[in-house]
Amino acid sequence: MPRRSRPGCFPLAYHTVFFGEDYPDEFASIFDRGGMTAAPTVYVCAQDRAAGGERASGPERLFCLVNAAPAPMQVATLDACRERLFTMLRRHGLEVEPEQESPPVTTSPAEFDRLFPGTGGALYGRPTHGWRSSFLRPAARSRIPGLYLAGGSVHPGPGVPMAALSGRLAAARLREDFGAGR
Repeated sequence: MPRRSRPGCFPLAYHTVFFGEDYPDEFASIFDRGGMTAAPTVYVCAQDRAAGGERASGPERLFCLVNAAPAPMQVATLDACRERLFTMLRRHGLEVEPEQESPPVTTSPAEFDRLFPGTGGALYGRPTHGWRSSFLRPAARSRIPGLYLAGGSVHPGPGVPMAALSGRLAAARLREDFGAGR
């Protein structure tokens, strides 16, 4: 949910996570009940903050993310989620004043899937469930000639070290296919 806001003097870093009250329930809500918890964990990216967390002057862009099951959501559900998100932030001391000229933009898992087909609504790549899931990740060389894949949703898996390794694997496949000097 990127938006312009005035988060006040809160010591917000570029990346900040506000943990919900019942972390196990968050996962049960997503995986067992196919929905969202009442008190979600909120990830906030303060896009206009410097690496040290220095506050920009004027309105700031905030990207706020909560975990949700990749299920269709009604507008009322999205509105309730937005309210829970800002209630959670207020409880932690971060008061967000939205700019009137730029209302919040909310993207549901279904909308994300429409914008990025093939994701199944998952922000970090196709969902992986079951004991074989690690073995079903796409390889660096795709079925489309000249298209190579790298990132957390590609073999060997998620996380910065694994995504970097997948980039190295993709570069190796590219060198094999086109030669180091081409």
